[in-house]
Amino acid sequence: MAKEKKMLPELPDLPADPLEALERFNSVIADFQNAVDMINGRLSQIDRVTSEIDKRFTLPPPVETLKPKPKPHEHLSYEGQSELDYCIECAVKHSQTAKVLMREAIQRAQAGSPSDKGVQEKVRGVVEELVGMEDDTGSRAMYVANEKISTLNKSARILRKYIYGKGAEVGTATIVDLREIKDMIDKLVDVTYQVRESEQCIGCTVEDLCGGNLECVEFVENAAKNVKDPEEFRKILNQAREKYKRG
Repeated sequence: MAKEKKMLPELPDLPADPLEALERFNSVIADFQNAVDMINGRLSQIDRVTSEIDKRFTLPPPVETLKPKPKPHEHLSYEGQSELDYCIECAVKHSQTAKVLMREAIQRAQAGSPSDKGVQEKVRGVVEELVGMEDDTGSRAMYVANEKISTLNKSARILRKYIYGKGAEVGTATIVDLREIKDMIDKLVDVTYQVRESEQCIGCTVEDLCGGNLECVEFVENAAKNVKDPEEFRKILNQAREKYKRG
């Protein structure tokens, strides 16, 4: 028997133009590369998702940093101090500091000239203290609601404007102007202490507060029995002053 010839697979027809054959080959290679890039991109996405899942199961949950809550009235100078007394304390500090600075400004002006840089520096320090006093007595007015505190605020503002008008902080004031400013600061300090004395309730008696008004005495005594908060009791005393001040 004659041996059967094995059938070979038919090869595709090659184009007659070699350049066309090369273009077909490059097209096949490009399609293959695009497919590989797409697969790599999908694998990268899977890796990122897997990594995030691993982190969630391996890392401890984030711990929130708790900030300590501010204690009530922690800005006060001592326990039990009222907002009114703290406001007066701030006014005393600012006015006394301004008094010291202005005294030093006068000394430098007498030793040299009112327009010296050292004098200007001291007067600018005075202005800073007056601005601080204005801010303290103004911002805390909503807490204390006290007419005398409002008066201190107005006095500090008037003095600050007077200094600005004289140009003392830029060297245009005379030695007479500087002395007038010092006198005004001295009076401001005195008024500040007068406000403190008038509002200092520790040691005052019900009779002094009420002026002999029996209804007022009863009002204050009942408050003393029932009110435990010092700040609330001080408010009641202020109410009693306003209500019964005319006897």
